[in-house]
Amino acid sequence: MKQRYGDRVEFLAVYVREAHPTDGWRMKSNDKDGVAFAQPKSFAERTAVATQCCEKLKITMPLLVDDFDDRVGHLYSGMPDRLYLIDRAGKVVYKGGRGPFGFKPGELEQAIILNSLESVISH
Repeated sequence: MKQRYGDRVEFLAVYVREAHPTDGWRMKSNDKDGVAFAQPKSFAERTAVATQCCEKLKITMPLLVDDFDDRVGHLYSGMPDRLYLIDRAGKVVYKGGRGPFGFKPGELEQAIILNSLESVISH
């Protein structure tokens, strides 16, 4: 999707609190993917874990790290993952469901197309 719409949309990922830490609700899929970590105890640890996840999962978009008070995670209800489309004015024009079941990239793509059409029509 980033390849298709990257000239019109800035794609960002935000790393929030570890959803499946080894010292909490551990997932075997994280072990398999090499991204099994304990819940970070400081912002520096969270940043280090985010960097490792980005490398191991080959994330190609910029990865931002939420503050240790989980401000972004709480404001956007982003646990464990969620897709958003925010227009140039800062308005949320698409809010996907919570992952993994509500994580539907096809819906986000449709929202990108519709928002792009609305932008062209209004200008």
